Amino acid sequence: MTKDQTRETPNQSLVASPKVDEAMSALMTEARLAARWSDLSPDVRAAHHRILRAYIADGAPPNISEFSTEIRGELSRRDLVHIRDGKIALAYPFSTAVTDFAVRAAGVEMHAICAIDALGVAAMIQHETKVTCLCPVCRAPMALTIAADGLTMTNVTDPTARVWTGVMEVGSCAADSQCTSMRMFCSPEHLEVWRSDRPGMRGFDLTLEEGVQLGAEIFRAFLREPAEPGPEAVDT
Repeated sequence: MTKDQTRETPNQSLVASPKVDEAMSALMTEARLAARWSDLSPDVRAAHHRILRAYIADGAPPNISEFSTEIRGELSRRDLVHIRDGKIALAYPFSTAVTDFAVRAAGVEMHAICAIDALGVAAMIQHETKVTCLCPVCRAPMALTIAADGLTMTNVTDPTARVWTGVMEVGSCAADSQCTSMRMFCSPEHLEVWRSDRPGMRGFDLTLEEGVQLGAEIFRAFLREPAEPGPEAVDT
């Protein structure tokens, strides 16, 4: 891909942890980035942005009838938006259905598809967000606030929380595959309990800070306009 084609892909310049860098390379391979972003037409890009901004403004997607069959198909093929039962069911990082990953920004509550998605919303919308996730083992809520820079954390209720990021074959929909393994745990012990039932699962055991970094890396560019240069486009 050329630099112009990758401007809406994750920007590695935010990475502070080598483990986050390694996780990014495992999750967002060049082939997957190309399949998602390469040669994205202006009409499809505008539709994608419109759907994401509807979630941000209303906590819900727009009506499917607002988009042509061609645009819907292209968004689905690229694994950006998926339609189920005649409605927009998800548009990464957002889920229309209630999940264990709630995000609140500017008075609007949204639900994310997984923990990494929830942790990446602040960087994408450039607005302070409150993230609340449920531990899959004990169902205890964990909360933190992420500043508009997408990285600074405050009001962290569980500083020792862990974020597991599984690596697996994505297929046509990451939400039905990889995202199911991206969870936040209230303690390292509960992460180990969960992993003990899934022997052989490949993935990354991240601190909360590393999870926020990874979320920011993946999602900060989702709403970037194509004419807006990113740090990755600057020659050094």
